[in-house]
Amino acid sequence: ILVDMCWMSSLSMFVILTIHSVYLYDPIKSHPNLPVKIDAIQPLDRSHVLASISPFERDIFINYHKGVHLDQYRVSSTSQWTLEKRYAKSDCCETKDIGMRDVRCDSQYICLSIMQQDDLKWRLDIMSRDMKRVRRGTTMDSGENQHKFFSMLIPLHDQRWLFVNWHTNKLWIVDQQGKPKLIKETKIRNIRNVCIAPNSSYVAIRTEKPSAVKLYKLD
Repeated sequence: ILVDMCWMSSLSMFVILTIHSVYLYDPIKSHPNLPVKIDAIQPLDRSHVLASISPFERDIFINYHKGVHLDQYRVSSTSQWTLEKRYAKSDCCETKDIGMRDVRCDSQYICLSIMQQDDLKWRLDIMSRDMKRVRRGTTMDSGENQHKFFSMLIPLHDQRWLFVNWHTNKLWIVDQQGKPKLIKETKIRNIRNVCIAPNSSYVAIRTEKPSAVKLYKLD
């Protein structure tokens, strides 16, 4: 089951994440062109499900479902992958947090979408590359419950972040100071995919029921 994918500039390849494995895909390779599994990347055990992935130069960060662990792998110049660090949930979250949903990196920081236990509200915490908290996020709206742990997080590459709550179908932009701003659009329903234009000025949103793709300008 495919759960996430990203573009890794240092390799000029797509990195594809399934619930238990990671694959590389070279889009310019000649036919037949199939994703190649990275055997060196293994979850802690098969009972744990991988949830999100993000690159940071020659590192990739892989988050487990609800953030039970967060793995940092590094690829060498000879394409050898090694586990640099396995962070526990307690390294990244507060005691009363349910856990992390997404890990995303920009050119400077790592961002974690975290659901709080007491009110089910989401927040975005900014971390350094060695997973030290730089800024605790301001809470946004709530998820449905602790078992339906669905959201989407996208870096805008100017130290802003776009967050999508799949339960409420609300989109938030968190600015450089950590202040969240709700995108004022009440007609967006059943969001399934979001894509940002290269200049971060527009966002394309794919919805279901009705099936449509809409383009919005970001402030």
